[in-house]
Amino acid sequence: MNILVVYKSKTAFTKRYAEMIAEEVECTVMELKDVTPELISDYDIFVYGGGLYAGMINGLKQAKELFSKSRAKELVIFATGATPNEAGNAILDEMWKNNLTPEELESTAHFYMQSGLDYKNMKVPDKMIMKMMSFVLSKQKNKSEYDAGFEQAIRSSYDITSKEYAIPLIEYLTKLNICNPK
Repeated sequence: MNILVVYKSKTAFTKRYAEMIAEEVECTVMELKDVTPELISDYDIFVYGGGLYAGMINGLKQAKELFSKSRAKELVIFATGATPNEAGNAILDEMWKNNLTPEELESTAHFYMQSGLDYKNMKVPDKMIMKMMSFVLSKQKNKSEYDAGFEQAIRSSYDITSKEYAIPLIEYLTKLNICNPK
């Protein structure tokens, strides 16, 4: 069976994860802007990855629409962002609830990969929002541990992209026994 890995990436983190997956699993990698339902129909598995922006996965709505119009058999989703993988999962659980229906949460494999923050490659409106959030948090008294960590995380650019965060998705695709590990 064939696997198509599609991504939408504003700051290149999601693209790098898509390429990491391709290093380990026999698949095709493409940008979302180049994908049609007909193209997806040539594949059995459609893996979609997008970065998190205000808790929403960039391009996910479009990817789900494309998948629904295709003949692909399975949709797999991954998100990338600055939220730590070990955030107690309450934050990540909430993010998934905001992006997937209850049915999709049960039936669609989904993965999160911590990446980072890149002010250099952000568009001006995104930079302004992040800097405003940082300013507001800096003025907040009696911050929760999460708010203090979030304030520190958005203060400046950093990259903690790592293949270790992609391993669960790579193992999932391998266990499906429909792909050929490289």
